Amino acid sequence: LNMDFYGINLSETPSVKYWDMLILIPVLSGLSALIMCVIQNKINVLQKEQGAISQWGMTAFMVVFSTYFAFLVPAGVGLYWIFGNLFSILVMLLVNKIYDPKKYIDYNKRPQKVILSKEQKQILKEAKKHNKMRENADCKRFFAYENKQLVFYSEKNGFYKYFERTIQYILNNSDIVIHYVTSDPDDTIFQKNNPRLIPYYIGDKALISFMMRMDADMVVMTMPDLQRYHIKRSLVRKDIEYVYMFHYPLSTHMVLRKGALDHYNTIFCVGDFQFDEIRATERLYDLPEKKLISCGYGQLEKLYESYCRMERDSRENKKILIAPSWQPGNILDSCIDELLSVVLGKGYQVVVRPHPEYVKRYGYRMEAIVNRYKDYDGGDLTFELDFSSNSSIFDSDVVISDWSGTAYEFSFVTKKPSIFINTPPKINNDEYDLIKVEPLEIILRNKIGIQLEPDNLSDTANEINRLITSAE
Repeated sequence: LNMDFYGINLSETPSVKYWDMLILIPVLSGLSALIMCVIQNKINVLQKEQGAISQWGMTAFMVVFSTYFAFLVPAGVGLYWIFGNLFSILVMLLVNKIYDPKKYIDYNKRPQKVILSKEQKQILKEAKKHNKMRENADCKRFFAYENKQLVFYSEKNGFYKYFERTIQYILNNSDIVIHYVTSDPDDTIFQKNNPRLIPYYIGDKALISFMMRMDADMVVMTMPDLQRYHIKRSLVRKDIEYVYMFHYPLSTHMVLRKGALDHYNTIFCVGDFQFDEIRATERLYDLPEKKLISCGYGQLEKLYESYCRMERDSRENKKILIAPSWQPGNILDSCIDELLSVVLGKGYQVVVRPHPEYVKRYGYRMEAIVNRYKDYDGGDLTFELDFSSNSSIFDSDVVISDWSGTAYEFSFVTKKPSIFINTPPKINNDEYDLIKVEPLEIILRNKIGIQLEPDNLSDTANEINRLITSAE
């Protein structure tokens, strides 16, 4: 003990008496830290989610820290730690009593820890090693190619369909070499065989530095929020023209975050309504005007052409596609069970197709929903988790959605009705109403179908029958 800190002169004071008294402070400091950590591990929401090694590793550290340093600091600091730990325990117990986490957290929807076998771990390790080597090789190959004119970036497999018509036009009408960068090692772009369409794999982490070193004349992406988060404009070339293409045919100011398009030079607009929205946004925030190009929506055109070529199969049961979005409060999170209860067993073939982003972010929730119906033997329910095909959109008779663009694509292509469940809208920009242009997705809801409230779905089957009959 550092007796100078405590103001004790051992030559004038019985040492044993003060040693016995002061030794209690480090001991009680460590003990109070131990009790606090044990209680934290049992009732603290974040601590409960940690593994045993993390929990007890932190506990051991806190006990050793509190005990050891209490020998070195003044007695008052040790007492402060003791009472601080005790009051923390009381606060935790009180807060958890007032706000019981079980009332606010659905522990059944938590992602379950996946336990892999030794063989699975080895396979995963080898796959990561292979992808890393592949990534390094593709990165070197990309930057070794000089005078790159045009680069497309795809976040994952399936995004090629948004670029396809543009890419095909360029390949058919120019001699430009297209460099196609994807963050999905299994992207089907690698199966295409065109010497002027060169694919590269760059993973999400490596993409950050990769984009900072970009050295092409033009970069085309469907990723909003350029420069605002981890993906930046090039630090190597300041004259790159960044082009944004939409992967949905709706508004720019309600669905996208504020400033999501500010750092793009050119926007390929779906229609005139986006011109109005973007120009109004630029005036409101005094932004420089971007180059706006009216190019339609290639994916919608492709869907329509494919639909026109389809052979119409007559079937006894009408097909209902449930295609929610992934924003908070969507159908899957709010009323999927209620909805299925009123459409199953009614003579329909029901297909549930979640948004790819929902599966990506909340795969454990989707898995829980699928598991709830694994013993359902009605024969009229299918979960579609493969997003590479759009056949379920083409051959459906009615689409039920909330705020997903799939419903609009379906109705535009097939000229059949959609049903919109009025879950909370997808508002990623709290200031969208300052832009005095009504979002298209709000305007169209009553034009291509009907709206239903999520707490009143009992008449859904009758509405489906009415819409199907009126469309025939």
